[in-house]
Amino acid sequence: MKKFLAALMAATMIVSLAGCSGSKKASGTTTTSSSSSQSYAGQTLKVLTHWTNETSQGGGNGQDHLLDDFAAKFEKETGATVKFTAISDYDTDVKTMLAGNDYGDVLDIPTGVPNADLSHYFTPIGKSTDADLKNFYDPSYMGTKNSDGSWTVYGYSYGLGATGVVYNKTAFQKAGITSFPKTINDFYSACAKLKAVNIVPVALNYADKWPLVNWDNLAVGAAKNADFPNELYADSSPFDATKPYGITLGILNKIVSSGWCEPSLSTTNWANSKVSLGTAKDGMMLLGSWAIPQMQAEDTVANDIGFAAMPTDNSGKLYSYVTPDKNMAISNKSKVPALARKYLLEFITSNFYDSQGFLPPEAGLKVGNQAVNDFMNSGVTFLYNQPGKVGDEATKRDDIGKDAGIDLGVNGSGLYVQAVIDASRNGTYTSELSKLNGEWAKAQKDVAAGD
Repeated sequence: MKKFLAALMAATMIVSLAGCSGSKKASGTTTTSSSSSQSYAGQTLKVLTHWTNETSQGGGNGQDHLLDDFAAKFEKETGATVKFTAISDYDTDVKTMLAGNDYGDVLDIPTGVPNADLSHYFTPIGKSTDADLKNFYDPSYMGTKNSDGSWTVYGYSYGLGATGVVYNKTAFQKAGITSFPKTINDFYSACAKLKAVNIVPVALNYADKWPLVNWDNLAVGAAKNADFPNELYADSSPFDATKPYGITLGILNKIVSSGWCEPSLSTTNWANSKVSLGTAKDGMMLLGSWAIPQMQAEDTVANDIGFAAMPTDNSGKLYSYVTPDKNMAISNKSKVPALARKYLLEFITSNFYDSQGFLPPEAGLKVGNQAVNDFMNSGVTFLYNQPGKVGDEATKRDDIGKDAGIDLGVNGSGLYVQAVIDASRNGTYTSELSKLNGEWAKAQKDVAAGD
């Protein structure tokens, strides 16, 4: 399964989820200003994608065909031909392709391309104040700021992923839990109740490791501050017990030390865990909203999968860190830029985001997935990520993390979280946090000194 966690490049932008819901616009409504009657007959559009399971073209395995289905409708509308190149090792391969003159017409921007370099490879989609762009979220995420306060936008995502807990309502009912907990004490109580009826309270997917990255994302919610990731580079002890990372890792330590996770962590399996949660053998998993459809596919009970924000304290106020999935852009080598722009805007406003459990990228788009819709109307507050105020905060943070060997954010693989779980299992959790702080502080000094 693709793990689409966007870079922790955040600046303060706190928006209530209620602002995203209640829309009347139907899913699939296009915002492109191009006339639908305009003919692009004879033009061929080359699209690079990492969604290898969604097309049978160009290296894709075609398990789901969603890209092929969209392309068929687009071809009928425009008279153009759409050709996909599906790439498994997308970021590595496309970064190499960017050095040449042929990287398609529309493509997903590979992770790690600085905003300052966007104009080297891509054609602007437009300004954030344009009539057909002004309602999209995060114009600064893949853009450059103009003197009038608008943004020249080079990339938009087809969906936004929210961090939260995917849970099985049948499992909760068996344990006598009537609603998802809103405080950490109630969360712990729910874990105990689930274990009492022989249901694994929280599946961690320790062996696969990458799902553990969500415990890193949860720290933004614990901070109640979307700018938290940008402030990390200046903190010499971010793993103190009372700070966001210490709080979220402390919750993880409580789960592991209490036996509220899988009994055999070394043999966990992502594919099997989806079945276990879908069939109420497991109660909860901390993941992104993208996981919702996968769990629903394993559940035979209608509306049995829920999604909720994870509490990190007893305030009753819930937060969810929201990041865009990969962003789509127009190649500045494209010979058909108008067709490319039309395809990009129609695709990101199609029902693709809904099929993948994403939140819509544009205000006013309908949410058809019941679990996502319920989540958006639950009163949780979104913490949207954006670049830092200066612009180099994320680079400083990532340089420190790399030097320290602590895989935070965009570079995250779950490795340091896995080490914390190991420490929780053998009773050395407190010393593990001290070790992380020491490694971070040393790296902070080394990076500042230019070592």
